[in-house]
Amino acid sequence: MTESIEINPEWIIWSRKSLNYTLESASKKLKINESTLAQWEETGVLTYKNMNKLAKVYDVSPLLFLNNTPPPKIEQYVKDYRTMNDKRITSSPEILKEIKHAKRKRMLLLEIAQKLDKDLTFKYYQNDTKSKTKIVDIIRKSLDINADKLNNYTTDDWIKEFESLNILVFKFYNIKPEDINGYAFNNQYLPIIGINNRNSEIEKIYSLFNEYAHLLISKDGISGDYNTEKDERLCNAIASEIMLPEKEIKKIRIANINSVIRIVSTRYNVNMETVLYRLRNLNLLTDEELEEQLNKRVFNSDEEPEDESEYDSQAELLIDNTTMVKKSTDKNKNTQKRLKTLASRNINQNGRLYTQIILEAYDNNIINDLDLSNELGVPHTVIPYLIKKISGVRR
Repeated sequence: MTESIEINPEWIIWSRKSLNYTLESASKKLKINESTLAQWEETGVLTYKNMNKLAKVYDVSPLLFLNNTPPPKIEQYVKDYRTMNDKRITSSPEILKEIKHAKRKRMLLLEIAQKLDKDLTFKYYQNDTKSKTKIVDIIRKSLDINADKLNNYTTDDWIKEFESLNILVFKFYNIKPEDINGYAFNNQYLPIIGINNRNSEIEKIYSLFNEYAHLLISKDGISGDYNTEKDERLCNAIASEIMLPEKEIKKIRIANINSVIRIVSTRYNVNMETVLYRLRNLNLLTDEELEEQLNKRVFNSDEEPEDESEYDSQAELLIDNTTMVKKSTDKNKNTQKRLKTLASRNINQNGRLYTQIILEAYDNNIINDLDLSNELGVPHTVIPYLIKKISGVRR
């Protein structure tokens, strides 16, 4: 019989509620009956295995449950700008976990920076709200924005620009775009921007500018598709002005609105929905024309062609699986390819700035081999490929 232990039930309840889990949603995540979880929260009696299971789902150390002191008051530590039908949307456990990890990474880098005597000041830090015009000017100046960059830069190109300002940029994969587009947390040292990597390339670039605007108006929080808040409307207007400059659009001297839409969407690297709302905000479209164009060009548009490369890779896998005998060289190549893919995805999620500072801490004996793997979130076999991608040289 598996031995049970007694832990502090208050911390079980606190851990669940701090992530906005209900008894029902938490029990589903834990794959147990709701009555079982309710009993744990009442008595604090459960097995070691289940205690570790709780800790993993609630994203805490198992030692937390052994704490005899009462837990602190739960405070919502993130402003959620998403609303639907004028009602505030509750942040999901997945969103809260993502933000928790991002803030933890930032705190780790600040500790390392102090030991390395590294300056991580955000030069353009603002602690009060400024006008739209001033914020747009700051963004253009800080990122040295020009037409060439707007037309040709990828998301990763822009992220490198943001990181050069000592802004931490994280991509996240496990949350649907309809739930969250991004988040921003302002600070004089290492402010944070997070963007949803499941969005399209254009939407990710728009999110970067939107979240940067949040930093510069000193309004932390989560951004999504359902936004009626004044601050969020301002940030959307700032991002739209950066990507679709009013002065340039109004230079287009064509009466036919369909031609204007075509020219603007071709000239600027922005999705059609953003173009249409921008034209409405500039009074180049009426509300009726906006609705008509949205129905015509967005809501009833043909679906994008499927990515054939994905099927090609799957076909290759099927072919490989039918091969009974493989040469050792092919096996090594497949292993290297897998490790390179893991390294690329890891840098994609953590960003180059975070990865570089963690590697620098390791080089200076501030963290050990185990810490290096844990803080980067990859097996040690992936580290050489991370280093090569970051520096081009294997150390």
